[in-house]
Amino acid sequence: MRIFTNFIGVLIGLFLLSSLNAAAIFSNAQTAPGQTAPAAVEQQDEDKKDAAKLSDRRKLLDTIRQGVVIIRTKAQIGGSGEAASWSGTGFIVDLGKGLIATNHHVVGSTVCTYEIKFSDGTTAPARLKYFDPLHDFAFLTIDPVNFPKNSLVLELSDQNPKVNDTIYSMGNSANDEFSTFKGTVFSVYENMGPFSEQSFRFSGLTVGGASGSPVFSEDGKVVGIIYGGKFVSGAALPIQYVKDALKHLQAKEIPPRYSIGITLGYGDLRDSVEAGLIPASAAEEYQTAFPDANNKVLMVGARAAGSEALTKFQGGDIIWKIDNQLVGLELYKFENILNQSKDKEVTLDVYRRGQLEQIKVTPYVLKIERQQHFIRFAGATWFFHNEQARLMVGDQGPSVFMSPTDSVSPFKELLDNMPLFPAQPIKIIEIEGNKIETLDDLEKAIKAIKGKRILVIKYVDLIGTLGFDSIFLADRVERQGLVKYEAKFDTPKVYRFNIEKEEWEIQEIKD
Repeated sequence: MRIFTNFIGVLIGLFLLSSLNAAAIFSNAQTAPGQTAPAAVEQQDEDKKDAAKLSDRRKLLDTIRQGVVIIRTKAQIGGSGEAASWSGTGFIVDLGKGLIATNHHVVGSTVCTYEIKFSDGTTAPARLKYFDPLHDFAFLTIDPVNFPKNSLVLELSDQNPKVNDTIYSMGNSANDEFSTFKGTVFSVYENMGPFSEQSFRFSGLTVGGASGSPVFSEDGKVVGIIYGGKFVSGAALPIQYVKDALKHLQAKEIPPRYSIGITLGYGDLRDSVEAGLIPASAAEEYQTAFPDANNKVLMVGARAAGSEALTKFQGGDIIWKIDNQLVGLELYKFENILNQSKDKEVTLDVYRRGQLEQIKVTPYVLKIERQQHFIRFAGATWFFHNEQARLMVGDQGPSVFMSPTDSVSPFKELLDNMPLFPAQPIKIIEIEGNKIETLDDLEKAIKAIKGKRILVIKYVDLIGTLGFDSIFLADRVERQGLVKYEAKFDTPKVYRFNIEKEEWEIQEIKD
């Protein structure tokens, strides 16, 4: 009985299907000559839209390609090891002045030369113009006559990307020149580096060589510059950092860079309320003002040795306002206010243990002496105290640091952690009884050595002794070591970067 019933059901189904097909045929047959069925019209419209989108995308990528460049960097002396080379990406930001934006780590932190490759396959030499003292961006410059005729300046956006925005990037990933990927922004409030730079994260294949690539929106405007990644995702610096510095360079000014001696990070807003660090009412006000904050709030992290911040701020202070402006998660906005302060005092409102406190502090100028003035001596690079030393190792200077970068440097014998930290910097206090606080002191000490083979060195090991079979020593107290120096195989030199000429000046240190 069940079989028979199923059989009848199949027949009814076939009949209905045939009827529907017949109805469809009859309906199509009723379409007047020269007319198209509604469904077919809709499909044609969709096809046209898809074709238009594809055409627009091709035009967009063709345009971007004319503004992207490949950068080949060669380190001519040590600094991070013996002479080496690497490649990255950049993009044109000013044709008249020959300016190209890229990453600081692409231009390097030592004496380098650069070759730019354009989309038409031609190349041109470049010079270092500027690098930021904390954040990972820099500018190279070329003679404007070397730009190909089809070169274009990429437009820098006034808008920051938002979560779920579609983005593109073009660059030199894995040395695949002018390769492109499409991605999606999944976070806009990230702090990937140690110095409080605001970043946004996106999905997309990013590997070596992508550094310095422009991240651009669907309208072709650059919203960020790539500086890191995790293969399937990338991190980019919002283009506003680059845009602000560019305006000053175009006006023949050094971009103002100020600090108050703190680094900022992101903390958990709800946990801070529960812990009593911020009142619930303030948190509600904050969420109303910054609905996309994703439960994050700005907190004080490190404080620089010797700065006002060390005594005025505490770790975990929640930044609420600066000069009476709510800053929310905008690290860029916070920094921009400092850069416009021009040595004038700023006022910060912070929450500390649930109470709102007001702190006044005077910003100071950040300097970049390490990359603009250093000495090469005995297979090592010697540089003056800087902001990184204040924040990362707590040294307030004045002082000179040494990094034994060459594999044959005799100064490697002073360090116990060479396998882990092959270029570990140490603070040099004295050489052969000559006190070392500045690079000028070091020059005098080198001249006073006069062919001595065994040098008595007093120094501080900033990282300490690490190892499975050793005691951890990070006391940072003065130590003494002996270094065997072969003067006849060494030519000590002073390197200074001439900002006006955009070139390195090199001078031998002679007795």
